[in-house]
Amino acid sequence: MQADTETVAAAAMSEELTPPLNQRRVAIGGLDTFLYEAGTGKPVLLLHGASIAVDAWLTWFRCFPPLAKSRRVISYDQPCFGRTAIPADGGYLDREKRADHAQAVLDYLNLSDVTLIGHSEGGFIATRLAIQNPGRVKKLIIVTSGGTSPRLNDARDAAWMAASAETYDYAGRSVDEDTYVRSEGHLRTKQDTAFETILRQNFRHASESGSTDCLLRQAASSSGNAGYENYTAVQERLIFPFLPRLTCPTLLVWAGSDATVPVARGLALADLIPNSEMHIFPRAGHWVMHEEAVGFNRLLDSWI
Repeated sequence: MQADTETVAAAAMSEELTPPLNQRRVAIGGLDTFLYEAGTGKPVLLLHGASIAVDAWLTWFRCFPPLAKSRRVISYDQPCFGRTAIPADGGYLDREKRADHAQAVLDYLNLSDVTLIGHSEGGFIATRLAIQNPGRVKKLIIVTSGGTSPRLNDARDAAWMAASAETYDYAGRSVDEDTYVRSEGHLRTKQDTAFETILRQNFRHASESGSTDCLLRQAASSSGNAGYENYTAVQERLIFPFLPRLTCPTLLVWAGSDATVPVARGLALADLIPNSEMHIFPRAGHWVMHEEAVGFNRLLDSWI
């Protein structure tokens, strides 16, 4: 019986780790861009966040199968991440520039009536696209995104800045593969073999492709909390002034146990967005789509 159970578990994980059959490289915005696609129907575009070894597949591999049952689900590796090219000058593309590239992806795929789902800094990109494309974006989902939500302008800001400085300590965490994997917040609290397998593969690829060096150069100019003092300036300039005109229904999905993006910041963002609602998974950390996979996918499926 134990052998049968182990066989079933191994088969389930093997299936879970299998990317969609439709994968392709296309030239978008002057960069070789790696796309994933599955299913048919109304389009859903998934946008990942930013960190060493993060890409579209690590972020969304548990979301593709349930969402693709009745929809066309698309994701892609953003510039400097995964299998998408690094710019020729080796420079890192920040949120604003990656949002410009995302607009080129939207145009290349000719997407309309699309639902955008963005996690972490991908939430900034999704929101920026929704603001810029009011006739094309049907719904917007922002998932536990410090790159989109406001600062609190009180003593609580110091706590999330310190947590962010630790989480995104690229130089300290990336000294070797095991150190990076052991320091990943999701794996500190629970065993997730599928997630760890992809994370390890991605870490090696990022080291070989040069994307790790790209992020290290970007982070070298700041350290500790100082690097986050002006972090929200981008959304203050490019997001907040335009939220009153955002007409599409918006769902905020928040992790209740993510010190880098406390619930208070999510609530402050919800207050700025008309026609918005918020769902909180109280025990989840930053990788809420993995830590609460069943509930997360059920919520997305019903809300979309």
